[in-house]
Amino acid sequence: MRVRFRRAGLFAGLVAMAAGGLTATAAAQPAPGGSEAVSLVRVSTPTDAEANRLAATGADVAEHRGPNYLDVYAHGQADLQRLTAAGFGYSVVVGDLVAHTRKLLAEDEARARVLAPSPLPTGRNTYRTYADYGTELAGLAAERPDLVRPIDLPHKSLLGKKIPAVEIGRAVAVDDGRPVFLLVGTHHAREWPTAEIAMEFATELVRGEGEDPRITGLLSQARIIVVPVVNADGYDISRSYITEYKRKNCRVTDGAVPTPAQCADADNAQLGVDLNRNYGGNWGGSGASTSLTSQTYRGAGPFSEPEVRNVVELASTRQATSVQSLHNYGALVLRPPQQAATPLTADETAYSAIGGRLGEASGYRSIPSYQLYDTSGSTGEWSYFTTGGFGFEFELGGDNFHIPYQQGVIDQYFGTGSVTNAQGGVREALLRQFGVAADRGYHSVLTGNAPAGAKLSVQKTFTQYTAPVQRPDGSSGPRLPFTSRLSSSMTAPAGTFSWDVNPSIRPDRTGHTIAENWTLKCAKPDGTVLQTVQVQVARGERVSVDLGRCRAKWGS
Repeated sequence: MRVRFRRAGLFAGLVAMAAGGLTATAAAQPAPGGSEAVSLVRVSTPTDAEANRLAATGADVAEHRGPNYLDVYAHGQADLQRLTAAGFGYSVVVGDLVAHTRKLLAEDEARARVLAPSPLPTGRNTYRTYADYGTELAGLAAERPDLVRPIDLPHKSLLGKKIPAVEIGRAVAVDDGRPVFLLVGTHHAREWPTAEIAMEFATELVRGEGEDPRITGLLSQARIIVVPVVNADGYDISRSYITEYKRKNCRVTDGAVPTPAQCADADNAQLGVDLNRNYGGNWGGSGASTSLTSQTYRGAGPFSEPEVRNVVELASTRQATSVQSLHNYGALVLRPPQQAATPLTADETAYSAIGGRLGEASGYRSIPSYQLYDTSGSTGEWSYFTTGGFGFEFELGGDNFHIPYQQGVIDQYFGTGSVTNAQGGVREALLRQFGVAADRGYHSVLTGNAPAGAKLSVQKTFTQYTAPVQRPDGSSGPRLPFTSRLSSSMTAPAGTFSWDVNPSIRPDRTGHTIAENWTLKCAKPDGTVLQTVQVQVARGERVSVDLGRCRAKWGS
């Protein structure tokens, strides 16, 4: 039976553990009688085929791949036995991760009481709780209401939590058609450093506006939306020490809303949906599981989880010209495609060059995602093949999900200390990606002359398909269709408008593109449509739109 941890008395236990001086040797051994201890093991995978075969078993595979191995999280002796039965050899890196994590975090807490503030924008030295994120995002909005706008995401978590997000940009309330950089963290609950990086970057942008010329310029050219914690329930369960190494959300039974007690129940610790396997693009393919107990369970259907639908609606209702989903810990910059059988994207030359610049800054290796191992239904691939915006997934560096704050957050952010070969760290990489989102060479621009105050909108509706959906017996069924709708709007200024949009010509999984149009409408503030125009625009192209009929009818 798994031990259930509660907050009560926890800090005293952490301090006692630190004072007791738990040694590295002790941390690397299974807990006495602890057959259900979570352990970190290194599994021999000398070839890509072996790496994909390991992932296909449903093992809890980390995004940390060495030259001949993958790191795996074994949740008890049964997982270790399954590895052996499948023919995989392994060595134990950490035998009891709960004891190991608590020792490290106790040391962090002890140091934080005597350390000076860190060089991070907030000066933090310890990991935040879930409540901290809501408080700090609200604080940024109160501090600079001209620059920061809170966003009410439409879907609460399965347990009813509001998921906090902010939009940051100069004159943030003005609907002026600037492009958007979407930054999200913590799809996977245990990946605490990802939320920290997102929160620190948001804080730096707010504090740097008007002080740092580069930041001020970016916030003039574009906007950024920051969602530090996508998986609110899972993160809260993990960070509250109930199940520290929880990866998925709180889905206990497909189609049913769980209770908080069900989610916290140790017997349900392995249940849930892997949110980064739940996006519709290529959903149901290899690299995701059909089993609800697997750490890569894909969910009952594409977009079945409310946390995923929040990200989908953000990207689909704004011109998100670049998307970043933060993960850890592989020291990688990942781009599509995410399966070896998929051709390189139509934008591979530009995509690879951008990824290279992000890798230089962070010190991470930039690769197509499939070179790690096959996955399906993830954020970056869905966003790129749906919106045309360049979607990336960072795997922050480190050697475990929960490592000292200095190594897991501060070093990664600045590219210092334990990080090597970095040119400014993840901070610099995110600034570069923000620049990519703003760069008109990487998206499209619509221009024209409309009546001042007119409501301009663009829409596009099209059909996409999942992968051939894998069945529990390993066979493949048909691809499932789903409808994607993109829409965004702006208010026309006096004179000529200039609107940054993603290309209407959409990249396809075949390595080619699909010629589609934006439907642009010019309407009065009350919604009366005065003119509709079909516009086709390619990446890097600038197209002038004739809205003469709208202007002629404006005063009628």
